[in-house]
Amino acid sequence: MEMTIDEPVWLRRGSWFGCPLIGAALGAGLYGIANWAVTVTWFPWQKPFQALLEIPKPWGLAGLLALGLVAGWLFAAVWAEQRLIVIVSPGSVRLQRGKKKRRIEARLTAVFKDDKELVLLGADGKELVREKTDLSEAALAKGFSGHGFPWHDEPPAER
Repeated sequence: MEMTIDEPVWLRRGSWFGCPLIGAALGAGLYGIANWAVTVTWFPWQKPFQALLEIPKPWGLAGLLALGLVAGWLFAAVWAEQRLIVIVSPGSVRLQRGKKKRRIEARLTAVFKDDKELVLLGADGKELVREKTDLSEAALAKGFSGHGFPWHDEPPAER
């Protein structure tokens, strides 16, 4: 039986709502900063803020809100494309990042997380895989050790 190790559902789904909302809030905040910046004589880059405020009232703010929404949505899309999904089954490991898929069926001598990277060592002790990930170390340990792979809490000492 295989086990899929991925970001929590609430985070995957929430990022599609949260990132655009945060982007829109930043856009609105930029409009507020522009209102403040043009009143302070020492503030640099006043001309772009003045130009922003010269846009007719509802359209300047609406434009920044829309720009923030789109930027947040793009950020969520990049996040989704860059996240690592690990599928562990007895005798094989599959890694998926966006459309790129990789299957490892070699005998592994060690599996561990080195900082923010998942590392799989082959039979000769050489790295087969080193992938950046934010996946929980506890979930990775459970998935790998539960399927007979040698999980290490720390990188093994070099021989």
